[in-house]
Amino acid sequence: MDLERSRSKKQDSPNYRPEIEGIRAVACLLVATFHIWLGRVSGGVDVFFVIAGFLTTVTLLGHVRRFGRIRPGTFLSRLATRLFPSSAIVLAVVAVLTFFVLWPPQWKQTFTEVVASALYVENWQLYRSGIDYLAQDDFHSPVQNFWAMSVQGQFYLIWAVMFIGIAIAMRFVWKRPIKPLLIGVLLLAIVVSFVYSLREVDRNQTQAYYNTFARVWEFGLGSIAAVVLPGLRIPAWVRTPLGWIGLFGIISCGFLLQVSTQFPGVAALWPTVSAVLILVAGTGASTRFGAERLLGTAPLVWLGGLGYGIYLWHWPILIFWVETTDERPSLLVGLAIIGASIALAWLTKRFIEDPLLRPRRATLPGRSWVRTSIPVAMMLVAALVGGASLAAVNNAIASDVASARERSSAGDPCFGAAAMADPGGCAHTFAWRRSVPELDAGEDGSPEIDGSDCATSPTGTQLKECIFGQVGSSTRVVLIGNSHAASLFPAFEKIAVDRGWELHVFYKNGCVFNTAPRLDDSETERDSCLEWGEKLQQRLAEQPPYDYSLNAYSAVKSHFLDDQGNPSDEAGIEGFREAWAPMIERGTTILAIADNPVLETTEQLKCEYRPGDARSCSVPRSKALDDRDLVIAAATDLPGALPIDLTAYYCDETECPLVIGGVKVYRDRGHLTATFASTLAPYLGKAISDYEAAR
Repeated sequence: MDLERSRSKKQDSPNYRPEIEGIRAVACLLVATFHIWLGRVSGGVDVFFVIAGFLTTVTLLGHVRRFGRIRPGTFLSRLATRLFPSSAIVLAVVAVLTFFVLWPPQWKQTFTEVVASALYVENWQLYRSGIDYLAQDDFHSPVQNFWAMSVQGQFYLIWAVMFIGIAIAMRFVWKRPIKPLLIGVLLLAIVVSFVYSLREVDRNQTQAYYNTFARVWEFGLGSIAAVVLPGLRIPAWVRTPLGWIGLFGIISCGFLLQVSTQFPGVAALWPTVSAVLILVAGTGASTRFGAERLLGTAPLVWLGGLGYGIYLWHWPILIFWVETTDERPSLLVGLAIIGASIALAWLTKRFIEDPLLRPRRATLPGRSWVRTSIPVAMMLVAALVGGASLAAVNNAIASDVASARERSSAGDPCFGAAAMADPGGCAHTFAWRRSVPELDAGEDGSPEIDGSDCATSPTGTQLKECIFGQVGSSTRVVLIGNSHAASLFPAFEKIAVDRGWELHVFYKNGCVFNTAPRLDDSETERDSCLEWGEKLQQRLAEQPPYDYSLNAYSAVKSHFLDDQGNPSDEAGIEGFREAWAPMIERGTTILAIADNPVLETTEQLKCEYRPGDARSCSVPRSKALDDRDLVIAAATDLPGALPIDLTAYYCDETECPLVIGGVKVYRDRGHLTATFASTLAPYLGKAISDYEAAR
């Protein structure tokens, strides 16, 4: 993926390392293979990072040795000339095809990521949105693979600044050779970044995966190899087995490790150290039976020269195929995707990259400036195309949301959940001739509390508290739970505002307010959830008691464990009651809300984007609901708890429509849209009022 690819003149250089092109070829084929057929991550990107660190350090070290300083303008302009053209073409093609291939609700995410990719911040966009790489239930934009290019681009800037600092130190402070100073700086960067990556993986692995600073150590391994290896004389009998061990390590990594859920922590040492071993094997004369000899063969060198383009093209082709056919690629289709990626990579290189890298009239005055300005202009155009498309989509969404709010505030008797209250009188709202406005609004906005200021991550333990409604009111209510409880926030907030209540929120992703651990969580998530629950109990004990506490959870996903570590519904029921007991003792009423329906796959949502009706766009009630809703079981016949079942507003006797009263019900396979959730407020409020009247 690194763009310091070999050209013919480099092949004549004594420093030319053909096996590096072979490593790229193997890595890019692994990345494509795992993406296409296995739906997993191979570790190939980590290999690219090591190679990038190696070649970049060789280049910058050459600057310091030849000129005594870094020429950042020259270094970055050459990178732009190599990096930008192919990226700009792919981004522009994706932006155009998005309108024709993807569904309207997928446009906003795609165009947002096109802009982020053009600006080399796609990794931070994914970090912020918390998208799990290759999670089967999520939509993945056709440019999500640009996260790695963004990390790499940021690395180039970091390394340029680091070398500038080293050059300054050599001029004014360090009067000795550069090698000891550089090794010391690199070791410090590697150690600090590696320790940081361990911390971030433990805190939130999904975010750590995209974190540049948690990846710096991978580039650092390649960099320190570039500094140390030229001074070593390693015998062939040592290098030969090291090379084969390294090649085996690179190929086997994705098969033996769950890369997307473990990296970039300790597990990432597997592919990165393997890449370093191949670099070691290729230092010195080529061995007769070494892996570097195989990697340096003409076909792999040629393919490695196209590796960057293959990486860029294979992912959007794959995503467009999956979104168009609703199928994972077969063996033949997958081979066709790889073949098309190779062909497009060659065409891009032959007709776009090479002419910019080797201009016919290189001696013309100002030609260097032209060579740099054209790729920069191409990337700016790609960013503008994505930005203009995003602006158009945002305007449409704003209009659609305004329309939805107008219908809601006007008291439309058939809007959203109200249509289920009077299905006969609202029959007209269960059919649509096009993608209705609220569906075009895409995600329809996650609940306001989904932001980082209110939500604790799945592996985090920090207790975050947000307050809404009428602050200072004598009636205080609280919402506690995971994302399924958070989905009901728009309804609970509306009730709080209408009735003048003060609403507090304690929200942790993936964590149920229960003293029993969940089978479905990883050990880290399980421990963090229990610790978060203990902190919450302490906070609740320190505060005045609440009048009501809304609790809900993901019934389909949650299976609780007893003290012996065995799955047990009884343990789950008792765990809810133990968690609620201190609140009930202080006079708080527990509002235990039955879980909403959950779809089997996100593919079922696509019927919303075409003309249809409730019957053609629904899921069977028997499959969407879990009969073992433990939060209802725990609240039933429990003094101080009120079980509330809103299922009648999601489903009829046999089906659960995905569009109700002209409103999209789900923003993914298991969470309500904010608009639909807000339409549940009258019915949740009525349950509370009836309870108060009966007391």
